Amino acid sequence: LASSGLLSLCAHGRVSGLALEAGAALCHSTAVCSGRTLRGSTRCLGLAGEHLSRHLQRLLLRGPAELPALRALTGRALTRMKEQCCYVSLDYEGELLEEGCRQPARFRTPDGRWITLGKERFCCPEPLFRPELLQHSCPGLHQLARQSLRSAPEHARRHLLGNIVLSGGSSLFPGFPERMCLELNLLLRGAGAPVEVLANPRRGTAAWAGGSMAASLTSFQRSWMTKAEYQEHGAEYVHTRF
Repeated sequence: LASSGLLSLCAHGRVSGLALEAGAALCHSTAVCSGRTLRGSTRCLGLAGEHLSRHLQRLLLRGPAELPALRALTGRALTRMKEQCCYVSLDYEGELLEEGCRQPARFRTPDGRWITLGKERFCCPEPLFRPELLQHSCPGLHQLARQSLRSAPEHARRHLLGNIVLSGGSSLFPGFPERMCLELNLLLRGAGAPVEVLANPRRGTAAWAGGSMAASLTSFQRSWMTKAEYQEHGAEYVHTRF
């Protein structure tokens, strides 16, 4: 048994760091030191890729796009449009104001129609940093990262700051690593250590790759729980065993 945060770090060749996971259903921030997840360090954002796909559809329905084409989109096509056309802005407020400078993108639907995206391209993923745009009262992922860092022992924070690892499909938006680095540098000014955000091009499946790597290590064998142990002690045994 291992946390997905640890496995994401393993995929980047690390056993210590801060894992920022942006997936389809949830986003997490987890601090890991020497292969162990720091208890109380995990923070969760109940907003992720699936929410952003629905948000994109609502944004387009408010605009001039062809309604029949939008309403006919399947969930898979909507996700593909989000992945192909959307990006994270480094200056969200500025781009909203500079309407004439936006670069539109066109997406061809499975039935051959075309949909043009304008400001929807960068408005779609913005709730990862501003959940209030979707009426969520929780902090953005960058703010959760700061909370995770503050929950770590002071002597470990410097190392964590230099090993912030991104993973998950929703971290693949162009501009996401740069925006995360920008936001964390603003939040953590005076921390006494540089912030380094690591973004492997294959980070969408980092937890799976890390799981394969970790399971092959001799040191990982103590992290197995047998079926017999589970049947004897129940699910709560996880907290005792690990």
